[in-house]
Amino acid sequence: MSEEFESQMRAALRAVAPSEEFSQKLLANLASQPAVPGKPRHVAARLAWWFSAALAASVVLAVGVHQHVQQQRLQQSGLEARREVVEALRVTSQKLNLAYEAVKRQSTSLSDEGNSV
Repeated sequence: MSEEFESQMRAALRAVAPSEEFSQKLLANLASQPAVPGKPRHVAARLAWWFSAALAASVVLAVGVHQHVQQQRLQQSGLEARREVVEALRVTSQKLNLAYEAVKRQSTSLSDEGNSV
């Protein structure tokens, strides 16, 4: 039975040349449709749009990264300036303490000299 089924399938699926009428209808149908070159333009337009969108996104990202880096540099320079001011205040405090001690010693020695005369 399977051999009979296979032979029926082969007979049903054998290659058949199309009729002349079918060929004429097919050619007429193809001629009435718009030309295919329109579709690549549509695809090219979509690709151009995506390219433009990707380029715009890249520019926005680059500007954002640049702003972030600039902000980081500004923050670092601010921190460095703060460190320098704190150091300058520390040194000034030390120098003022030394000057105070020197004046205090000198005034003590002057008052001692004044009492002994």
